Amino acid sequence: MPKGPGWPMLGAAWPLLRDPLAYLRDAYASLGPIFEVGAAHRSFVVLAGKQANRFIAGAGRGALRSDGFWGRFAAHRQCPHLMIAMDGPDHLALRKLYKDDLTRAVVDARREDVAAVTLEQLDHAADGGDFGVLDVVRRLVSRQVHDLLSHGAPPPPDEATEAVRESFRWETNALLLGKWPELALRLPQYRRHAQRSEALLEELVASAREDPPAGWFAHTLQGAETMPELFTEGDIRGGFLLPFVAGVDTVGATLGFLLHEVLGDPELLARLVAAVDPLFEDGVPTYSALKGTPVLHATVREALRLYPAAFGVYRRAGSTFRFADHEVAEGRDVLVFTTSTHTDPQYFADPLRFDVDRFLPPREEHKQSAVFAPFGGGPHVCLGAGMGMAQLLLGLALVVRHFEGEVVAPDGPLRPFYDPSLSPPPELRIRLSRR
Repeated sequence: MPKGPGWPMLGAAWPLLRDPLAYLRDAYASLGPIFEVGAAHRSFVVLAGKQANRFIAGAGRGALRSDGFWGRFAAHRQCPHLMIAMDGPDHLALRKLYKDDLTRAVVDARREDVAAVTLEQLDHAADGGDFGVLDVVRRLVSRQVHDLLSHGAPPPPDEATEAVRESFRWETNALLLGKWPELALRLPQYRRHAQRSEALLEELVASAREDPPAGWFAHTLQGAETMPELFTEGDIRGGFLLPFVAGVDTVGATLGFLLHEVLGDPELLARLVAAVDPLFEDGVPTYSALKGTPVLHATVREALRLYPAAFGVYRRAGSTFRFADHEVAEGRDVLVFTTSTHTDPQYFADPLRFDVDRFLPPREEHKQSAVFAPFGGGPHVCLGAGMGMAQLLLGLALVVRHFEGEVVAPDGPLRPFYDPSLSPPPELRIRLSRR
């Protein structure tokens, strides 16, 4: 099996820490659809290209397991039945329980409230002059998701939800990605976030049991009643955790990159304004109207293509299998690089350029089979893909309709930044004002 480039002893540890997406992209271009990567104390096999995307949705469904990657996080959180760490019938049962909570229909039904939350957050950020994009989009999306999944329940204090997001960020970097040593979770800074996070989750669970809520929270308590074998107290707290972290690293990051690209391109902004303004004549537009606006939909898709927050899925080989004429042994860690095709010039012309027209007629480059996979694939394809797309379409439309603005910094391309996944760097600052 081909070996990815690296240094003696350290292997690929430094390039993976600095810019894992660029490293994997270059290795795929030079080594092909399968290669092994060594990084200090760990190694894993990468599956890439169209063949990998087809494999994870087909023959690989039974060969790859999720618990090997998510297991340490689930154990730390005392969530032995964490949905994203499970496979098989139990995983399917949990997806069925929550399937109606993470759809575009949920955003459609509450689009007026989502718009109000979005404009409130952006107005508050804009009042202070130019602002850092990353923190604002994370807080904005967290507020959106809480509103959607709780059916409009009052949000907890910002400092409490920030503690939830911060503890999750620390755990992701230390337990999932291996970017930080696990000892980091013994530091006082993490412990303060974790204690405040757990206190909030316990308060929410206790309150929900006294006054049953709607939406995701209600389905979590329903699951505890109908499937008690899948819902320990830790699992219930884990269920209540999701509305505060879901989408923050995917929808939030993508919205941040959209702001950078759109505000930095006057021609694209003008096209969007001309297309979006009529949609608001009768109030906040529906998902169907937003998706049916070609340049708006194409702009969101292009951000998902070029800036994939979830650029691959980590799994463990549950059994020995063959891929691209190589054997992958049972127990090996595997990264399915689902977005490797996004920057492959075989499929997308000038792939590192932000070009919304690639998604429009006559080009429509994304319509090639198995080349556009921003939400993963297989049995663990993102359950919230529909809701996330609806949030992005509505979020971008609201910015275009209600604001004018500019990129203040940096003066040039964005540097790679991963915290924990691909995100707009902290130095990205914009200025917004009402139109």
